[in-house]
Amino acid sequence: MRRPMFFLAAPLLAVPALAQPPASAAPARGADCIVRMNATPTSWMITGFDPYDGTVPEGTYSVTFVNDGGAECRFAPIFQIDQPPFGLSKGHGKPIGYALLNLTDSQDVTPRAGRSVRTPSQRELVLAPNESRSLLYKLVADPDDIRDSGTFTQDVTLEALDQNFRSLGGTRLVLGIDVLPSARIGLSGAYTMNDGHAVVDLGELRPGIAPVPLQLRVNSTGQYDLTVSSANSGRLRLGASDWFIPYSVAIGGNTVNLAGSGMVTGPNGTGFRRDSLPIHFFIGDVGGRRAGTYSDVVSISVTAR
Repeated sequence: MRRPMFFLAAPLLAVPALAQPPASAAPARGADCIVRMNATPTSWMITGFDPYDGTVPEGTYSVTFVNDGGAECRFAPIFQIDQPPFGLSKGHGKPIGYALLNLTDSQDVTPRAGRSVRTPSQRELVLAPNESRSLLYKLVADPDDIRDSGTFTQDVTLEALDQNFRSLGGTRLVLGIDVLPSARIGLSGAYTMNDGHAVVDLGELRPGIAPVPLQLRVNSTGQYDLTVSSANSGRLRLGASDWFIPYSVAIGGNTVNLAGSGMVTGPNGTGFRRDSLPIHFFIGDVGGRRAGTYSDVVSISVTAR
């Protein structure tokens, strides 16, 4: 009878030590606060921004915070720059400053010093187990810092930090702006406006350069091309008659072929440009022409590169 008793005694002494943890042991992972973040989208890009259309470069995005753990979560969403310096960049040049705003709680969460500033007045986000909440954010780029076209970005991490700055979860985001190549043109000098068109008076027609001070003003995000065309193929016409006077145009020192669609390439260089290109009109032979007012319609368009 002693043998069966001895055999049963060993398991009875060993099982309690393996099956029952001490009272001070850590709880199971499922009882912790675990924050999962769903960002929509994960790349917060301000797309198709034209620096000359007068709009504010901004975009609105959302993040849903979910408590996947078994305990209540109390935290503050904090943005942190993955790699300084602060600003949207395409690898060279001055970065574009930006602001990151929590629209839901009316808070500025811009990581200007590397991470969002956590203030005593900032409200914590409180989530019960399996509870979720969405916050709305706005990204606003500084238009005064935009000096070139292209894609400018910055990688950041959005973290859920408790009051002891312990991370309860996080996600990676890309902030950025896509600046379109863009250009605008205008005139300055001796011209008047009539029915939305610029009217240039060449004065009394004589062979040579017409004494008209006129400049083409070009604002561009970078290099550009000018396309110039003439309704009469480089001839000033007397009304609807067959009387013509040949002439040519030079823009910025480049003579334009008005017999077809002339092309002028703007000055070289990168970054924003504000050019003032002189326009000169060269009048051809006027001998034997009937007196009267001769005219032509010249169209100039700009294409940014």
